[in-house]
Amino acid sequence: MAEIQFNSNLSSQLSKILESDEIQPGTDVGYELCKLLWQYHPLGGKLVEKPITMAMCKPRLYNVETDPDERVVRQFEKVWKRMGIDEKIKNFFFVSRCYGAAAIGVGADGTPCKDPLPTFGLREEDIYINVWDPLNAAGSMVTDQNPNSRYFQQANRALKISGKSWHPSRTQKIFNGTPIYLEYQNSTFGFTGRSVFQRILFPMKSYVGTMTTNDLVSQKAGVIVAKTEQNGSVMSGIKAAASRFKREIVKVARTGGVINIGTKDDIESLNLQNLDKAANSARDNIISDIASGSDVPAVLIKEEAFSNGFGEGTEDSKAISQYIDGVREAIEPVMDYFEHLVQYIAWTEDFFDALKNDFPEIITEDYQTTFYTWRREFRAQWQELVEESPDKHRESDSKVVQQAVAVFSAVSPQVDPINRANLAEWLSNVANSTKTYGDIPLIIDMETLSAYQPPPPQDPNNGGQTNLPTGEEEDQDAV
Repeated sequence: MAEIQFNSNLSSQLSKILESDEIQPGTDVGYELCKLLWQYHPLGGKLVEKPITMAMCKPRLYNVETDPDERVVRQFEKVWKRMGIDEKIKNFFFVSRCYGAAAIGVGADGTPCKDPLPTFGLREEDIYINVWDPLNAAGSMVTDQNPNSRYFQQANRALKISGKSWHPSRTQKIFNGTPIYLEYQNSTFGFTGRSVFQRILFPMKSYVGTMTTNDLVSQKAGVIVAKTEQNGSVMSGIKAAASRFKREIVKVARTGGVINIGTKDDIESLNLQNLDKAANSARDNIISDIASGSDVPAVLIKEEAFSNGFGEGTEDSKAISQYIDGVREAIEPVMDYFEHLVQYIAWTEDFFDALKNDFPEIITEDYQTTFYTWRREFRAQWQELVEESPDKHRESDSKVVQQAVAVFSAVSPQVDPINRANLAEWLSNVANSTKTYGDIPLIIDMETLSAYQPPPPQDPNNGGQTNLPTGEEEDQDAV
């Protein structure tokens, strides 16, 4: 029979550390304390994970120019998802933010880790990806502290994990923050970047105090104060029993019930109104201190709705979007590394042969030439974090099309038929590039349009031509 065991050693250890009087502003954080804060502190997960999770909340958009039926991109995306690359990259940056440094390595069955990573011929089932924290790579990611060295303040190229060497082509290393000269970090066991908790340990401790306050208030909020009339200075047994009976009635009363009290009795809740403003103000100030000491905006730590900014915009959401763009810039090199790796695994020679059989008129080169063509044409971009509503999309698309129509109307009467057809093609491309009109594209026959001659304008009175010579118009008037 299974048993449920409750182990409070770690949580009590965190409580003892955070309640210690030895923690003051500027106190250093070590490896074990960083782990405890990430695991158990209410804000630890947000500070470590929230920026990375938001930056990678939407998959990247991929495009290859020479891609028959988009099969090249779909094959890449299928392999990427099956290998769980996104989760590996997230964990990589989680560890880096928590401790200050992290490493990730790509291993392949049948190939020693000290050898370069193979390229062509990689199989998905042979590949494994490991994420290492500073304890796994202790002493291996220490930066060069020689000011005259060409590798000054750079991590060692070759990693050693539990005594096993890994070739630089297989690994990626990252620091959270810039290493400071001769500044040893206890959280990473070396001269590296620093933990996101480094500057905010003291306000993190203070935040636990606000939790204690909330707990005490929640316990006292349900206390009922019963003011009853005293029946004299001497309390007999009967009077005491009557008082206990009154209190019991108040205690068991529920919504919809009716109780009877004396004219001089009063029942009310414990007055905690004076605590509300002070407790909320202290909590907000502590969160502001944590946001100031870390790189995470306070609005993300609080998880509150974005407040409306000036006019129609939302300034909070714009600021968050700019912050996430900066996080994505840090993630970009790691994404590029793994995108190149997945290309070798996804675009195999068997996949190439199948595609060439289906599209022989498009795929005309050999395997490696076509592979490098796909890689050269491969484009990846992040999706917008803040998306416009469908109504705003339609409104902006309508303005773009209206401006294009105005340009066409102003220029087309002054050009020859061939250039007028080119203008019409440009106008259709503008309309087709919008989300509103792109689903039903406007297709124009350029050859027919360039040879088309519009009929002369007609006289609305008798249907005759209005462009007759002046003399002929006078003769008709005379008749």
